[in-house]
Amino acid sequence: MESKIKIKQGILILFLLLQYVLYSQKSNKLYDSFSISGTVKDSKSDFVITNADLYLLNCNKSVVANSEGNFQFNISKGSFNDKLIISALGYYSDTIEVAALEKMQKEPLLIKLNKEKEAEVSLNEMIIVSAKKKSNNLSATAILKKSKENIQSNYYQKPFNQKFFFRSQTNKDGVFTINEEASINTFSPNGIKVSDDAAANYFGEIVQFRKKSDSVSNENWKGIGYFGVVIFRNIMLSNQNLLYETKNFELKKEGITTYGGKKVYVISFKNLNPTVFSTGFGNPAPQSAIGFIYIETDSFAIVKFEQYVVLKKDRSNDNDDITIESSLKITQTYKNVNGRYFINYCNEKVESNYFSQSSKKQISTVYSNYDLMSEDIITENVSAIKRPIDRLKLDAKFVEDLEYWNNNNFIIENKKI
Repeated sequence: MESKIKIKQGILILFLLLQYVLYSQKSNKLYDSFSISGTVKDSKSDFVITNADLYLLNCNKSVVANSEGNFQFNISKGSFNDKLIISALGYYSDTIEVAALEKMQKEPLLIKLNKEKEAEVSLNEMIIVSAKKKSNNLSATAILKKSKENIQSNYYQKPFNQKFFFRSQTNKDGVFTINEEASINTFSPNGIKVSDDAAANYFGEIVQFRKKSDSVSNENWKGIGYFGVVIFRNIMLSNQNLLYETKNFELKKEGITTYGGKKVYVISFKNLNPTVFSTGFGNPAPQSAIGFIYIETDSFAIVKFEQYVVLKKDRSNDNDDITIESSLKITQTYKNVNGRYFINYCNEKVESNYFSQSSKKQISTVYSNYDLMSEDIITENVSAIKRPIDRLKLDAKFVEDLEYWNNNNFIIENKKI
């Protein structure tokens, strides 16, 4: 009897071992990749370069470094013969062979980029230093007009899938109330087209989800559900912006810099009549809005957009004694894939300060940070998705793959929010 039990136990152990081997083989096949990580810095000053782009030359996979210059990139071994391109605004791009990177995967990389000598444009939040090289005779208004006229030729106009990494963080008085991230596969049936409601032209499903704090936001528009808001405010998708309300803006051509190896106009703007229809913001209404827009000199494609918005004071819904003062900074970048541009990276930072009218004191501060990064783009054999992105979280079911986050790309979290 005892020998039979031992035989059964042996068979069970053998079965479990076989299952483990099969699962390992399946995982290795599914995630046949290696990971690199490191920091991108200025070659002379040794300062970190914020949000540098890293992408593979011969496919559509890419990542973006965080605001502290740090990155992680999971690269398929099928891209062994490919090249990694590193680029940033105002810098010469650099190239590294993927074969060389695989040998260095166990040690952090330090990538140093050289500044483009003829175009020194330095950004410090929303302050700009004029470029050294003078641009041609086109006015800022004329450049924006040409950019608007060339949208269809510059931006992809056919159906496509795009996979994004999205992170949503809210921190109240030093404590996270929301800290969620997801991998989201999207479908755009009409390509990148401007409309009254940008979110209506995007559909998506959550591929993977994980929370990094104990609480999970239940409201559809909170947490990763905010993805739809970020899309709605995209300057290439919504007509509630600078391109379509140009008469409300004071424009100034600051000069020319370089981005992704191409010359780019730098235009600053100030909103003279900030309304919902010129900022993309609803309640509370905007009080002021300034920013920069970066437009290629040859194609007139918008490659980067920054906007800083101060909102009017608002009353709390929960307490009439409390007023809220909020400001937002939005950064958007776009990348060229086979001659057409797609969303590359979007970041939205929100700061809200709560004041008591009776005590005349600040009682609370809430910071929110939203990061949206392109992982991959598919233009062939496109898959239709039916879920509207403004209903991304409603009745959605998440099946977490523990290995997924070790083998797919995301933005490294900043040390400080």
